[in-house]
Amino acid sequence: MAELLLSCQDLGKSFGSNPLFEGLSFGVFEGDHIGLVGPNGSGKTTLLKILAGLEEPSTGTRAARKRLRFGFVAQDPKFDPDHTVEQVLRAALKDSHLDPHEVDVKVAIMMGTSGFDDPDAKTAVLSGGWKKRLAISVELIREPELLLLDEPTNHLDLATIEWLEGKLAGFRGALVVISPDRAFLANVTNRIFW
Repeated sequence: MAELLLSCQDLGKSFGSNPLFEGLSFGVFEGDHIGLVGPNGSGKTTLLKILAGLEEPSTGTRAARKRLRFGFVAQDPKFDPDHTVEQVLRAALKDSHLDPHEVDVKVAIMMGTSGFDDPDAKTAVLSGGWKKRLAISVELIREPELLLLDEPTNHLDLATIEWLEGKLAGFRGALVVISPDRAFLANVTNRIFW
């Protein structure tokens, strides 16, 4: 039986007197690839932030397994404009306890499989799609057990969406992804939360 990674009981979130959502109870288990779908303004991004521990619910409880490794890809990733692609990927591994050679190998592999040809390219010159690709690569290189992605197909062309589908379909950890793209969700998820 798959191990429970994250449990939510009667979650609710309100801003002022208006509830964004309430009474949400569910679990995320090893191997779950969950699509989160709903109308604009229904609280999908807020819920993802609660799952990541970046925001507190107004009501209910969120409990994660001890030492659960999270990855979180925001809708609009931000990077220091003076940093290179390679520097960003290396920084993602700074607390990994890997020796320098292992870091070199992991960074080279991630750059190659993610399509980054120039390790010295500054993040300031990357398009929105390449910044999103870099943000996803940063989280994947950390090997999270639960990866949370907020509309990762925004700003992506078809070739990059196919790259992302391949990465997520082969991802061994659990994931929760927000996307309005039904074909994308059909290719990368095994459960849908409406």
